[in-house]
Amino acid sequence: MYGQFLAKQNKERTESLQQLTHIQNTWFAQNLSLLNLDEVQLTTLQKMLYQVIQGLLRKKQQRHLQIVHPEQTQTVQDNVLTLLAEYDDLLREAIPLPIYILIWQITSLEKLAYTTEVVDDVLDILEWYVMKQDEAVELFEEEDLDHEEIIDLYKAAIEEQDADAQFELGEYYSTNDDTPFQPEKSIKWFELAAKQGSANAQYALANYYFEGIGVDENYDRAFQLYEAAANQGHADAANNLADMYFNGESVQENMVLAKKWFDVAATQGVAEAMFTLGIMHEQGLGIAIDEQQAFNFYKKAAEAGYVEAEYRLGGIYLEGHLGQTRDVNRGLYWFERAAEQYHVDAFYDLGFIWSKGLTGIRNIEKGIHWFKQAALQGDPEAKLQLGHIYNKGEGIPRNIKEAKKWYGLAAEAGIEEASQLLEELDNL
Repeated sequence: MYGQFLAKQNKERTESLQQLTHIQNTWFAQNLSLLNLDEVQLTTLQKMLYQVIQGLLRKKQQRHLQIVHPEQTQTVQDNVLTLLAEYDDLLREAIPLPIYILIWQITSLEKLAYTTEVVDDVLDILEWYVMKQDEAVELFEEEDLDHEEIIDLYKAAIEEQDADAQFELGEYYSTNDDTPFQPEKSIKWFELAAKQGSANAQYALANYYFEGIGVDENYDRAFQLYEAAANQGHADAANNLADMYFNGESVQENMVLAKKWFDVAATQGVAEAMFTLGIMHEQGLGIAIDEQQAFNFYKKAAEAGYVEAEYRLGGIYLEGHLGQTRDVNRGLYWFERAAEQYHVDAFYDLGFIWSKGLTGIRNIEKGIHWFKQAALQGDPEAKLQLGHIYNKGEGIPRNIKEAKKWYGLAAEAGIEEASQLLEELDNL
């Protein structure tokens, strides 16, 4: 399915380039049509790269191009590789890093297994050369690029049809610090790897379809991919598959199947799955209510660092829920853990605990600090509480100016009480 889309896209891009190059009357005008063939020869692609390299070097006034050891360079591939090596410094100043990598990769190929994918990469190079080569190029350091590693990965993905290499290329285009995020490139390689049964690729690709990144949002496709990866034991895919059953996305809501897959994911250490199982046991979703089990799952998820579980556990201890003895200090500990991960509600609750002295020690300054953290993240209730603290002057000198400021911000956020108190202060 994606292969057909890519082939159609390649044809459209080629036709567009033909129009551009025809106007400019370049060598490409007579040769781009070769990219429309079902079977593209590697030599054809390398000839195009050779023209690109020669064109760039001529632009740099390197008019007397010489091939080193001509008796050993009898193929177009050898010629391109030699030029890349011979004029490396000049070319690295003229070619953006992603394009530079593609040229090395394609030139180094010895045979083609995935013509459509390679043509797509060649078109990236040609489009840059024809349309964007006059744009400023950001220089990069030699250590930023490991030619051998990237070339070997690309060759394995294309020539050996290696699913692991295809997945790694997808990862490279989605996370490499030196390469701008290119979702369409990631998708291309993830699709190939997923088709060969790579659970990691199936999971990664499902995320793209679920979020609509680089492709149209497609829950049905995401569900199929999550299911395929989950059936191979992929823990995060199992969790996301469970989420889709839990929320009724692409399929009918099914708490039994949701619990089944959450159990699979939780057994493999997925903290989010543990947290959701806590919700299911607490609320009796598809199973009988079991407060102890709910607490156990929340605690495991919190101990694994899942921020929503940390916050939930703080509330459980603060209120004494789910059969637990009320323990403000334990609640404080878990709210602080959640606050370290910038949980806005945890900011608010910490402000409340310290400003009210719920631990037995009242600390207005700490209360103000945490309320301000929450307020800066847009929490209207935190703005109201700051207004109260400055208005009442409990533990600090009363400050009408600050009180009016925070009441005003809370009123703008829609809190009626703040509007009334602000009006009262204005009438003083």
